[in-house]
Amino acid sequence: MSMPPPGEWPSPQPGPQPPNQPQYGPPPGYQPYPGQQPYSPQGQWQPPPPFPQKGGGTTKWLLVAIAVLLVIGVTIGATLLLTRDGGAPSTPSTSDVASDIASANDTGPVEIITEEPTCEAYTSVNDSLSRLQQQGWGDIRERLGPRDSWTSDEASKVEQVTRAMTNASDRLTPLASQTPHRVVRELYESYMAYGRAYADSINDYQPVDNYLASVNINAADALTAICTAIENGAANRSIAIESAAPPRDFASVEEPASPALFLSSPDPACESWIRREDQNGADLSEWAKLDTDLPATQWSPEQRATQLVAIEFLGSFSDATAAAAEQSENLTVNDFGQLASLYIDAYVSAGDSYTSADSWLSAAGLRLTNVVTDACRAIDG
Repeated sequence: MSMPPPGEWPSPQPGPQPPNQPQYGPPPGYQPYPGQQPYSPQGQWQPPPPFPQKGGGTTKWLLVAIAVLLVIGVTIGATLLLTRDGGAPSTPSTSDVASDIASANDTGPVEIITEEPTCEAYTSVNDSLSRLQQQGWGDIRERLGPRDSWTSDEASKVEQVTRAMTNASDRLTPLASQTPHRVVRELYESYMAYGRAYADSINDYQPVDNYLASVNINAADALTAICTAIENGAANRSIAIESAAPPRDFASVEEPASPALFLSSPDPACESWIRREDQNGADLSEWAKLDTDLPATQWSPEQRATQLVAIEFLGSFSDATAAAAEQSENLTVNDFGQLASLYIDAYVSAGDSYTSADSWLSAAGLRLTNVVTDACRAIDG
């Protein structure tokens, strides 16, 4: 997790760590992120219930069982045939991959994530990439010109990081299948798709391609904030907020090994997303300077006044983000916008009970909006 480019939101500052706990997350010395605690596996598989036992129904249920076995046998046979021939359906339906993708049946409104079994494995992979990104690449990527203007040192740093981005994306593929949450899977897919696209861009690199890297980094930071808010308990602020609107539709669930960019052509909604984020940079500049480790009980009158102004603005921003998400025809943008709104609402709900843990709620919400705006900028330049 390298430092975000200018115009993106600063992340929470580190707070005190509980003693004798292993750290997961950012490498030692990385300022924006506190260490994370171990995650307990959740959502372990449970066997299906037995067939109902009703008087006189033994024959009926035996026939049902035989029919189910026949369907399974046909499906397995077709799968093996496709594997032998080296082919696969180009656009698999949800039912084709539901058994392999845990989030295939997550079709409800998005909600703040309070349990996520992939956090520990994700953090380990992303930390390794982060350490490498901090060895010079994070300092140069904003000022890189076209490829033919790079120095040999710049080329070496970029090539090393893009190779690591590709490897990290490969290691996240199983996690995209394992998460039970649709929107977490979409974040993993964005991490992978945009990281690989950035790697693919370097032979003919132009400065606009830096936004591909920004989407990858912001997706990583959003995942980190989501996981940290689970571990430190801030995600439980969700009990104080309204649920998101039900989604109009769902993107087809496909094998996540090779995800596509969720924005690959100009979107009419991009202009408003970018305009809102640019406005945030001006209206929240003082709030962004606050010490996130300071609880509300220790705010000075000036800090409290800054926080109150920011909370009012963030409430309006959350409403605008949710409305923009509902209007978007892009289903992934819809999910990211709705979830961003929920996390910002949860942060606002903290009010005078704010603690440093709550800073990860605003970090998650604002990073999610960064994912969308930088995906727009990657297209529009």
